[in-house]
Amino acid sequence: MTRKNLDNIPPGETKCSVCGVIKSNTVFSWYKHRLTKDGYRLRANTYCDPCAKATRKEVDEIKKVLLKDHPRPEYGESCDLCGKPVWKEKDGIKNSWQCDHEHGKIKFRGWICKPCNTGLGKIGDSPETVIKVLYYLLEKPDIDKFKDQVNHLIEEQLYDS
Repeated sequence: MTRKNLDNIPPGETKCSVCGVIKSNTVFSWYKHRLTKDGYRLRANTYCDPCAKATRKEVDEIKKVLLKDHPRPEYGESCDLCGKPVWKEKDGIKNSWQCDHEHGKIKFRGWICKPCNTGLGKIGDSPETVIKVLYYLLEKPDIDKFKDQVNHLIEEQLYDS
């Protein structure tokens, strides 16, 4: 078993975003070559190592089941969310298909590109936060105008599909 490289990890503790426990920085993942201004390594994510391992295992099990009924699309096909083609690598940036599913459940939503998956994750991956984002993007109209705009957008999407 390889020992974890603990060089240049900042001293202190961090709260895991999964289990909520405050733990030593040594039990989190850190980038090898990305450094903060003060020379410490940048943390790769907010999951402690045990939670990251459990999450990875859960996702692997879900993907195994989902891949049987929903095979990964070929590169060049369109993302189910943004509609842009997905390439393995473009302009030197690696990309890949992401199996979008309801977290904690084996409910497949679609195959999406990495930027869309990252965007969904950053806003909380829930319909409620998507509605809040839409409300914000529509410049916080009064509620009746908002409902009209949302209904119009939904109708456009249904008829364009």
